[in-house]
Amino acid sequence: MSGRSVRPWWIALTGSLLLHAGLLGGVSWTLPQRHVPSGQALIEARLVPLTPAKSPPASDAKPPTASPRPSPAPPPARRAEPVVETAAPAIAVDADAVVAIAEPIVAPLDDAPGIEAVSAKTSAPEAAAELPPLNVLPPRIEMRYQVRYGPASGEQTLLWVRQGDDYTVTSVVAATGLTGLFYRGRFVQTSRGRITPHGLQPEEFWDQRGNKRSSARFDTGERLLTLNPAKGAPRHFAYQGDVQDALSLFFQLALTAPPSAGQLTYTVFNGKKLRDYTYEVRGVDTLETALGAVRVLHLVRVTDGDGRFEVWLAIDRHYLPVRVLRSDDKGSEMELELRSISP
Repeated sequence: MSGRSVRPWWIALTGSLLLHAGLLGGVSWTLPQRHVPSGQALIEARLVPLTPAKSPPASDAKPPTASPRPSPAPPPARRAEPVVETAAPAIAVDADAVVAIAEPIVAPLDDAPGIEAVSAKTSAPEAAAELPPLNVLPPRIEMRYQVRYGPASGEQTLLWVRQGDDYTVTSVVAATGLTGLFYRGRFVQTSRGRITPHGLQPEEFWDQRGNKRSSARFDTGERLLTLNPAKGAPRHFAYQGDVQDALSLFFQLALTAPPSAGQLTYTVFNGKKLRDYTYEVRGVDTLETALGAVRVLHLVRVTDGDGRFEVWLAIDRHYLPVRVLRSDDKGSEMELELRSISP
């Protein structure tokens, strides 16, 4: 082996030994780093706290986020101000804020038609407070009608009695004239219940025709009507919302004073079953009666399949009925015309 070839071999062996000695002896060294421009110094400053030697304890993780230090962004409270000042209520997410915005809008509309129906979906105390006051009826009203039913004739007495928050309505129909020779029995109906801010709330109803008697009880808590017919087992009808019977409906209209146009819908117990009846207000008219010319509000039932029903309410007499036209399921028509009213 020549001297020229031996020297490079020894140089390589010496370099290899020095490299292994450095690795085993812990000689400090670092990886080559790329030069970072001065414009990226902020990125290096944010990464320094993430090293184990300088990171704060886990329990102190939140204070740095809340520590006051200069920031070009405004504080959170000032950011929320433009949202509160906007005119669009839909932007406000807080439920209390939405109620606060809605209250001054609803308040001036208390007297507008239909407001009671819309506000009743919110809450019961607010709905009761927004209901318009009921018309004031005398504690006792007695009305007498002439009845025509096909070829027969008779007389009906309708009596309203109020004691505090309780009411009773009684209707008695008896044949008169030649008809009395053939029909000696009386047809008696009675409705009894309470007066609420919504109007009448029937609790009991009786129907007696000669020796046949039926009764019905309204369970307002369970929203259940139980009918005990003259024959057969009791029958049950579930209902929702307010309900009226064949007698209380007249005084419900008197207490609430229907508008001069539009439609009204009531759930009514007609003595046999519950039905939803819709009445169309045909407007104001003048009707000649035994009391003279009377301004009346004309209502017509538009529900199909249950016969004809029209009523004329005396506007200046507490909206009480002065004329009624109706037909039964057999097509026979009956007409009532007011003859007297007291007081």
